[in-house]
Amino acid sequence: MVSRILLPHDGTEMSDRALDKAVELAKALKSEMVIVHIVDSRFVPPSATLGFISDKTSLEDAKVQLVKILKSGAEQMLNNRMAKVKASGISVDFVLGVGSPSEEIVKIARKVKADLIVMGSRQLRGGSKLKTLGSVARRVSEIAECPVMIIH
Repeated sequence: MVSRILLPHDGTEMSDRALDKAVELAKALKSEMVIVHIVDSRFVPPSATLGFISDKTSLEDAKVQLVKILKSGAEQMLNNRMAKVKASGISVDFVLGVGSPSEEIVKIARKVKADLIVMGSRQLRGGSKLKTLGSVARRVSEIAECPVMIIH
């Protein structure tokens, strides 16, 4: 039984396609959804964190502030997508993760007890024009403890 579907979303068209499929599945299965946005920590330069630090602010406080700002931005980015899910009569939550996208997606899936992960893949092309999965989708499919549906 699939009672909770996890949908990683990065604001791309492929993530929107995965969202459409996840909504379709959630309606048919009467499941709830959790939309996840991961901020890749490899792309957050140390100077971005240092800008929040003053004499009275600790590094931990700066991290909390940064995550709040990132979550707010991600929620704004995904606001209309979450409204679409809610309008379909599906219960939906939002989770922001910071770190390695594939590792965080799997960690959050475990934490929220997701029964299925539905995600888009940007399909990389090899030298022989063979389509392969994007690295995040591939890695999630390898390490997730629940089934993973990859939308092309």
